Amino acid sequence: MVTIELLLIGATGKTGQYIARYLAEQEATYRRFVRAEDQMLPGSFLGDVREPHDVFQAMIGVRGVICALNTEGNGTLLTGLANVIDAMQRHNIKRLVTIGTAGILQSEAQPHLYRYQSVENKRINHDAAIEHESVYNKLLQSEHLDWTVICPTRLVEEERSGEFRVRKDVLPSGGTAISFADTAAFAVDVYRNEKHIRERVGIAY
Repeated sequence: MVTIELLLIGATGKTGQYIARYLAEQEATYRRFVRAEDQMLPGSFLGDVREPHDVFQAMIGVRGVICALNTEGNGTLLTGLANVIDAMQRHNIKRLVTIGTAGILQSEAQPHLYRYQSVENKRINHDAAIEHESVYNKLLQSEHLDWTVICPTRLVEEERSGEFRVRKDVLPSGGTAISFADTAAFAVDVYRNEKHIRERVGIAY
């Protein structure tokens, strides 16, 4: 069996496309998990992240996982990550990097609250943050995983700069935006260099 460095879930999303690009630039071996025939490229696995069997099969021969799934308002993120966590345990795969949201970082102004629950919150709808919080709680309960949750603030379409701030558990002070490109580059760096194990990391300019 050929060992593949990682499975990339959410490869067709805005952050995921940049992750795929940077992995290719670094000549990393990876398998794209996609859910539609028209998204298939060489080295892709066609499946539904909500189906445990599909996720298990996609992980055969893989050493780690990067997940850049979006919230879709239908529980796909939570169901998908639950399947990912279970499949990783069954395959004895430890390393997982996933893209979260700054809403599940601790509030700087009210440290006992998540940002989405605090005076720092600027969103009216909290559904996405609540789903990301549920994922984070599942990760906290998983004793076997070396996970990292990257928590970007407002994502914008800008060129990769390589100049941004990161902070464990809290958003860097005054941070208001970060590009999809820089978020993706940070995710690849964190994965490949095994940084921020079992930590949430805020990222912003």
